[in-house]
Amino acid sequence: MINKEYEEQQDGDHEHHAGCNHDHGPRTIEGGHVARSGGSKIFKLNKIIEDLRERLPIHAEAPNEAVSIPESEEFEGYTKDNMVHVDGFLYTEDDVDELCDSGKLSRNYCLKCGSKETRPLNFISHSASVVQLQFLFQVLLKDKIQNKVVLDVGSRLGAVLYAGYLFTEAKKLVGVEMNDYFCKLQNDMVRKHKMQDRIEIVHDNLLNRASLLQGADVVIMNNVFQFFSPVEIQRQLWEFLYTQLKGRKGAILVTVPSLQEQLKDAGLIPVKKNKSKKKKMPAKPPGAVSVAKEEEEGPSVGNWSSWLREIEVRVTGEEFVEEMMEDDLEQLKLIHVYEVL
Repeated sequence: MINKEYEEQQDGDHEHHAGCNHDHGPRTIEGGHVARSGGSKIFKLNKIIEDLRERLPIHAEAPNEAVSIPESEEFEGYTKDNMVHVDGFLYTEDDVDELCDSGKLSRNYCLKCGSKETRPLNFISHSASVVQLQFLFQVLLKDKIQNKVVLDVGSRLGAVLYAGYLFTEAKKLVGVEMNDYFCKLQNDMVRKHKMQDRIEIVHDNLLNRASLLQGADVVIMNNVFQFFSPVEIQRQLWEFLYTQLKGRKGAILVTVPSLQEQLKDAGLIPVKKNKSKKKKMPAKPPGAVSVAKEEEEGPSVGNWSSWLREIEVRVTGEEFVEEMMEDDLEQLKLIHVYEVL
């Protein structure tokens, strides 16, 4: 999920939220190899986006889809009244501007019915944007994905799968999705655009599909749990993922936002004990057997560095042919890549 507070650019500086891509001035980049426009692959991806737009409402949510607002600092103050979902894969920031200008979307919400007291709406997206997917597949995973199996956890509209199919030579791309509406939608797109040879959609709960994790070389998780699972279920899912991946040396895990942030929100990051204040223990009688010291924090999903190594993601924009806006670069910085030890 990518979230952002939408503000008109003349409002001045504002805090960057995940996926916020307002124009903060161009940054000239020359000599890159990744083109954001033109070419047969981008053309095909845009055709898929057009087809999805025709099938989906602007908010791109499934009928009766249950969405909850995470109880974390990042989303403090967000409510169902001041938040709107616009899918980042289907709509760019320019598209959002056009939707607002045409009256199909509003930039603000009313604090008191009938008054002129308004505030900007919080725009969120549950999908990665096209530029994020290009950076992921054509830059970050360029030399790590050929003939590999990619698993997208919570594949939703299928954005990761379509981009992976077009931009990589991955052996197979598997999407696991619980929502039957989205599974049907993905299967329709895969058939229509003739991608059945390398894309597979699995309609199930990840907890029932350990074999998918065990067989994947690259696992992609675009903030799949926060808006759709209570904290208790998030913990269960992270523990399950850890159990299945911890022995898969060399496997790649991609998360948006960072794994550390998601584990913290799920209450799984161990709290470090204050070693400066030691509790006084009564003296042991002569001959008493000493109890072994409490061991340091061992391998666990929360102690992520015990089973993962974070791979540095350098974001310069130099890989792209076209000039990159600062907020485009901010989007790319949300991507985190890890390797199983």
